[in-house]
Amino acid sequence: MTLELKETEYNSCLVISIFGEVDMGSSPQLRTKIIRSVNEGHVNLILDLTSVDFLDSAGLGTIIGALRRVRSQNGDLLLVCPEERIQSIFMLCDLDKVFKFYLTSNEAVDAYKGINSL
Repeated sequence: MTLELKETEYNSCLVISIFGEVDMGSSPQLRTKIIRSVNEGHVNLILDLTSVDFLDSAGLGTIIGALRRVRSQNGDLLLVCPEERIQSIFMLCDLDKVFKFYLTSNEAVDAYKGINSL
C-alpha cells in the first residue's frame, strides 16, 4: 500500500494527515515531508495517524525524529491517534510519556491554540 500525505494549515500549526502504512519503505517520504515543512517554518506540527493501517519501527523512528526536529526549533509535535492498536505501539516503547495524543485533529489544533495563548 502506498503512503498518502495531506496537509492542512491552521494559524499556529500544520496538520499532516497520513493515509496507509508507515514502514521502512514509506517512512522516507514522511521524513522528507516533515523536513520540508519545518524548513518552511512550520515548527508546530500535528501528525494525524487516524488512517494509518500499519506502523513499524522505521515509521516510529521517523515520528521520533520529527519530534526532535521541531523541538530543536522551539516547536512541538502532537499526535492524533484514536486507534488503540497504533497507540499500543507507542506504549510498548514508553513513548506515550513523550508524545501528546488526541482523538481528533480539532482537539489537537485547540491544544495549540491554548499553548499559544499562554
